Amino acid sequence: MVDTACPPRSMTSSHEPVATVAGQIRRRLRTLLAGWGLSDDTVDDALLVVEELVANVLDHARTRFQLIVRLSGSVLRLAVHDGDPGSPQIRPFDPHAGRGRGLQLVSTLAARWGCDADPAGKTVWAELPA
Repeated sequence: MVDTACPPRSMTSSHEPVATVAGQIRRRLRTLLAGWGLSDDTVDDALLVVEELVANVLDHARTRFQLIVRLSGSVLRLAVHDGDPGSPQIRPFDPHAGRGRGLQLVSTLAARWGCDADPAGKTVWAELPA
């Protein structure tokens, strides 16, 4: 269980939109979240969410991006900021599609998620119970 009396913990990292970055982020994030004392289930869910958010940057935005991870009380907030102003869209379920289910997965795993636009692009975020 996470101690809710702890001050918020956070980590921000910047990345180029290259295919190898997803694996690097996954390894670093697993170590970070485990070090923060999060359960294996929470860590696994967080890794899936971040993997999908990063995949969207690689597939659609194709810009340099920042990963922002913040644990505050019992809420783990995962966010990816990229330079593309376009808003993400949840696609209707298609059992024959090879792709396009990422945001459906994020929506299922997260307690809340959304997208905030700004002059430099957008931030897609998700909050998970910690």
